[in-house]
Amino acid sequence: MVFGAGAVGMSAILAARVARVQTIVAVDMVDARLDLARELGATHTVNPGHGDVAEALATITGSGVDYAIDTTGNAAVVDGMIQSLGHRGHAILLAAANPEAETRVNLALAVAQAIRVTSVVEGGAIPQLFIPELIELYLAGEFPFDRLIRRYAFADIAQAFADSESGAVVKPVLTFD
Repeated sequence: MVFGAGAVGMSAILAARVARVQTIVAVDMVDARLDLARELGATHTVNPGHGDVAEALATITGSGVDYAIDTTGNAAVVDGMIQSLGHRGHAILLAAANPEAETRVNLALAVAQAIRVTSVVEGGAIPQLFIPELIELYLAGEFPFDRLIRRYAFADIAQAFADSESGAVVKPVLTFD
């Protein structure tokens, strides 16, 4: 399951698809991003604004998720993600949270359920090996990262920011023509 369907979240969905994960759930507040997440490989999508996330995930998984990835850095989202894990679930934190934000993680419950939490910085990969692999996946049509970007002329920088904030675009790329 991926919390946050921005560029990093979409990349996580693509990676899960390449790894042949059977159930891939994207959670995001922007329906357009959830639509794209489905096109890129998510088998299920959940919009927290349309209902209870924990209830939706329980319906999808039956017993909680095995792996969950947070790409938001939002403490409340991280709390919800950890609560969504099943026994021996693994939470992966890809975004830095505000260090002053309060969390409600129940450590006793996490220990009782043998939940693991891993923080990943800079992807944890060796670029000399990983980038050629990504290029091969892209050329094979398995990792269409170009679907995540929209190009904007530098003069349209305000529109690029607005589209990014509204969720109309996943990753704006400024060009200097």
